[in-house]
Amino acid sequence: MKSSRPVSIETRIKGILTAIAIGLTGLTLGTALTQGFLERTGEARLLLETARSAAQGLPAARVEPLLEKLRPFWKEVQPGTPSETVRSADGREWHFALDRSRIWNALVYRQRYVLVAVELAVFLAYGLTRPMKVLAWGCEQMRSGRWVRLPTLSRTPYELEALNEAFNGMVEDLKRWQDFQKQAARVERLAALGSVAAAVAHEVKNPLASMRIHLDLLKSRLPQGETASFEILGAELDRLNQTVSQLLSYARPRPPLFGPVNVRELLAWTASMTATPCRLAGVSQSWAVEEGCPPLWGDGQQLKQVLLNLVLNAVDAQPGGGTVNLEARRDGRTVSIRVEDSGPGIPAELLERIFDPFFTTRPEGTGLGLSIVHRIVEGHGGRVNVESSPGGTVFTLQLPIAPPETKEC
Repeated sequence: MKSSRPVSIETRIKGILTAIAIGLTGLTLGTALTQGFLERTGEARLLLETARSAAQGLPAARVEPLLEKLRPFWKEVQPGTPSETVRSADGREWHFALDRSRIWNALVYRQRYVLVAVELAVFLAYGLTRPMKVLAWGCEQMRSGRWVRLPTLSRTPYELEALNEAFNGMVEDLKRWQDFQKQAARVERLAALGSVAAAVAHEVKNPLASMRIHLDLLKSRLPQGETASFEILGAELDRLNQTVSQLLSYARPRPPLFGPVNVRELLAWTASMTATPCRLAGVSQSWAVEEGCPPLWGDGQQLKQVLLNLVLNAVDAQPGGGTVNLEARRDGRTVSIRVEDSGPGIPAELLERIFDPFFTTRPEGTGLGLSIVHRIVEGHGGRVNVESSPGGTVFTLQLPIAPPETKEC
């Protein structure tokens, strides 16, 4: 009787790799779906609460367009079922329930590249020999979210070399597609939030102005020493008005008026405007511009708003004192401006969300400052990057230089 052929080490390795690939993919996919579901439901509840607040001051006819923004996350249900209620100023009610199946389906669809990755890993494990371990490693990296290019294999058949190049090309395509999906999802969320924010801000701004005028009239009729409470009310009304103005600035941004912007004057203005807040917070400030740095091509007023936001954020991050440094230099066809502080840093898990509207770690913050910074820089055809560690945070702006025919102003 013939003995059965022993299982080779290579076959065992292939089996183990396949099991690991399936297990890791299941774990990665499950984690990504769970995290994504929590994020999307959080965004859905934020949209609902914003729409609910806006609806309280609007008639039913004007509430309907706002509710359209809820449709990707919420489904309308009949009264009497467990639901969230939106009520207009004239008493009409709408009942919504979270559309969990629709959210899950969208998340699974967006994670389909993970399934493609595991299919490729299984094929490589069973269909090819030892040189393909490099490709298997590449699949492991890709499933873990690390986009890698495989090294060129020497002394390999043409087919293996072609497969190596095809894998690298697939990684690049998947990375671009994932980046596009993230950007598209972000644009969709920002558009929905912006529409609701604009409606809320418009309805609130006029009553605030009226309240401020009547408060000043009442204050003028009181004796000099009895206006302390009115001063507090006035300060709070001004703070509310500033928040509403930020909402409008975010929801209805003004197109930039392009022209040459002197970088040295831009940084000098920023340092001058933030000198007092820095001094009061015990923060030392410095700024420097590389010799021969060319002018920027952009909107000077909007760029001032960007730097002012970044520096004031850096000051707020260091209530016990510290440093803020501004540096500008030419970087190829762009000007690089760095805003660096010595604060406690931003937790790694929050870095991807700091440019989202209404996201803030400060109780008194609106969560719009960095979102406006990001929008302005993108509107200038530039980029804003952030690096953070326990020793401080660095925001780097990459902005286009002015055309050669323009002169520095």
